[in-house]
Amino acid sequence: MPRKKAEEEEREEEEEEEPKKEKKAKKEKYVDAEKLLDEYLDEAEVGLGISHLNLDKELLKEILKEPFISAVGQVKSKPKARTIINRLNASKDEMMEYLAVRIIREVEVSKLSDDQLEFVVVNIKKPIVDLAPQLYAEVKKRGRKDLIDILQYNWNMFGLRSPVKCPKCGFEAVMPDYSCRVCGYSLSTREIKEAINLMSQLEEMYSYDPEGLKEIITSGYLIYISTGPIPPSRFKPSGSEIYYEITLTSQEKAQLNKLYNIHQNQV
Repeated sequence: MPRKKAEEEEREEEEEEEPKKEKKAKKEKYVDAEKLLDEYLDEAEVGLGISHLNLDKELLKEILKEPFISAVGQVKSKPKARTIINRLNASKDEMMEYLAVRIIREVEVSKLSDDQLEFVVVNIKKPIVDLAPQLYAEVKKRGRKDLIDILQYNWNMFGLRSPVKCPKCGFEAVMPDYSCRVCGYSLSTREIKEAINLMSQLEEMYSYDPEGLKEIITSGYLIYISTGPIPPSRFKPSGSEIYYEITLTSQEKAQLNKLYNIHQNQV
């Protein structure tokens, strides 16, 4: 009996100690990443290679806060600045794009310094569809042809590249309504036709698709996609593909019909 009683008392003591351990675990402290950012802000700025941007310290802190906290993680011991910076630089391109987007959202484009504007233009990739118009307007205003070239390259890589190049800004950004997504210029039907050399393409079409050409002549219009003109009945819209519905003039139809009949008579 004494032995049994002793075992019961021992179990009771263990049960009492268990909540104490749990309570103690809740008191464990983790590194305050936001306070650490205050301490490492200057080192992070240099380590990321953005000190030349001369960003306002409060703005810099706000921009870096989210990725910095993520890089620190939930740790109990204070990590070194270099460790955090290495983590931020592990995906350099993504990090620079994130910073560029945050800068353009926090600062009016007209108030960006030349270095800041260049940084944004160089590093904007996927968001370029929405940001290209204001960036193009600003770099054009400042006479930065070099930055326009970079914008065009990034647009071709990540934007909505169209089959027609805008005659005003040079971007391949002409939408189905004939307006340029970048500079806002609206092309006439004539300008669209001239840009793609439409009549020459249609005249050549007889050699590989006479039936398609006949449908275009009969219907009086065609669909133009990146691979060239196609008759309306064959067009099937897909995703974000840019296309144009182009109407032929009576003179163009007569010219094509004459060409078609000549070829038919030679068969």
